[in-house]
Order: sequence, then C-alpha cells, then structure tokens
Amino acid sequence: MKVRMLILLLSLLGLISCRREEAPASGSLRIVFETAAIQTKAGEPDPAEDGSAIVVTDGTPDLVILIANNSSGSIVATYPHGPVIDGALEGTATGTETSVSFSGLTGGLTYTVYAFANAQGLWTMKSGESIVSDLLTLTTQAQVEALEFEPIPDEKNAFGCLNVLNGRLPLSAKGTTTLTALGNGEITLPLKRCVAKVTAVFENQYGSDLNLYGYQSIFYHMNPSKGYVVMHENDFPVAQDSSDDGDISASEDLLVIVEDGTISQSWYVLPSIGPYSCDVEFYTDAGKTDPNFHSYYNLPVQDYRARDITQLARNQHLTITTRISKGKQVSFNFEVADWLPKNETVSFE
Repeated sequence: MKVRMLILLLSLLGLISCRREEAPASGSLRIVFETAAIQTKAGEPDPAEDGSAIVVTDGTPDLVILIANNSSGSIVATYPHGPVIDGALEGTATGTETSVSFSGLTGGLTYTVYAFANAQGLWTMKSGESIVSDLLTLTTQAQVEALEFEPIPDEKNAFGCLNVLNGRLPLSAKGTTTLTALGNGEITLPLKRCVAKVTAVFENQYGSDLNLYGYQSIFYHMNPSKGYVVMHENDFPVAQDSSDDGDISASEDLLVIVEDGTISQSWYVLPSIGPYSCDVEFYTDAGKTDPNFHSYYNLPVQDYRARDITQLARNQHLTITTRISKGKQVSFNFEVADWLPKNETVSFE
C-alpha cells in the first residue's frame, strides 16, 4: 500500500511539473523611446512646439502606442488602454530614458510597434478614404501603414505650410521585434518628427545696419499636399512633380538687420522630392532698381559640393542662407542636416 501511494504521489507530481512547463509564460515587452531634438536658443519655440519633447499633462504623456501581431495583421495591444488591449501596461521613467512595458503578449511571435507622440497635435489624417480622429480606433496593421496627413486649410499658415497645433509637433516611430519563448523582449524606437523644416536666413556682413526693402523669397517644390504618418521605405506618398507640390513664399515690407546681425523665418513641410530651386529678391536702399543686385531667380538648391539636394525627408532641416557682405557682395548657402535624437525623460503617474 505504501509503495502504491508513493507511486501515485510521484505520478501526480510529474503531471503538475509537466503542466507548469506547458503553461504559457508571462513575460514583458519593454519599449524604450528616443525623441528627436535640436539645440534650442532663447526666442526659439518651446521644445514641444519644435518636436524636441513629449508633452506631459498632469503626469500623463501625449503618447499613443499600437502593437500589431505580424502573423494576423491585427492590433493586439494599445496604450492608453483601448478596446483591444492585451495585457497590462506600466509607464516608467528611469534615468534619462522613457520606457513603457507591456505584459501578456504571446511568446515566440513577431510584433510591430507603432508609436505616436504629441498625437493631440496631429493634423487631419486619413487611412484610405476614412478620416481618422482617434488613433486608438485603428484595428489592423494595414490601416496604420496607410495613415497619411492631409492637412485642411485651417491647419496651414498664410504660406500654405503646416501650423503647429495645440503647442506641439507630432512625432512617430515604428519597429519590429520577436519575443522570446517566455514572452520577453525589448526594443528601442527613435521618435522622429513627421515633418521637415525649411529656414531662410539673412546674414548682415555689410559693415553697418542694413535695411532690406521689398524682400521676397520663394522656394519651389518643397510643399507637398500630403505625407505618411509613419515612416515608409519610400516615404513620399505623392508622385511628386511640379504639379504635385506647392511652393513656399514669404514677403515683408521692410527687414532691418543690425550690423553682424541675422534674421530668419521657418516653415514646417511634409517630406518631398527635389530637385528644388528658389528666388530671392530685395533692395538695400529705398528705390534701388538695379535688377542685377536684388533679384536672383531659379537658384539651384545644392550642397557644398554643388550637387542637387534631391529630397527633404522627415526630421531633416534645410537652411538657406543669404549673406550680404561688403562691396554689396551677395552669396547663398544651402545645407540639409538631420535633427539628432536624444533621450527624453517623461514621468508617468
């Protein structure tokens, strides 16, 4: 009898052990974010307005996360909690990094993580023919991939360029990861601005204060009507030519630049494909009429190697500098630079 009881007990223990090994493990997917940032100076926009920071209101970040199961193409987890949440989510801020953890995802599967920061400031979006007013209503990976900005006139400034909405500039990120068999994983996502920036700069190296009259600048083929929300391999949804792009224009009655001073004006635009050109017009004295001095038409937008700048991608900054030197010499410089990412601390309560 004792032997039978011992055999029965060992059998039960073996069954329990097998069941523990066969039971799905509960791991977690940790998402670490980087935000894009530029060096800000006094008088420049607030970091959130220039996409350098995630807006946090009452301890809650303006952040939306959608996680898609690559096998089914379905959205299986969201932040904040939405209609298809799978597992618990916690937000933490450790040191200088922003991280969010999901638990309850199935181990061994591959997921694509989509993130949108400052989403409350997103311009009008469409997925296919449908207007999307709430990212959490999206249920499939295909819907997310198809998201496009299609700003309405009220969301643009007088030059037809994008306005910063609700004091924030939108950021997005996308990445793919495969969880371990235990359901664990970690992915780092660089949040990048969904737009590019164009800045016109005038530098006064004339040797005295400079008054520019009738100043006007026009930048051609830099202002498409729509763009993808998340990055694509081909990140330009419009097959762009001169009929697809708008132009950026600006004018002032009078610009006063002190000696060795600089003035600038910036615009936000959706990614586009060049080549680009620009016109610059101005007088240095009221009534100046010499066209060879103040009118420069069809300037090719080229880098320092005299090569055409062929595209303006999201999270890039194109600076066009007009330098007026002694002897009434005028020179132009075109430069594209990336807005470098940095770690951004966000506190969750």
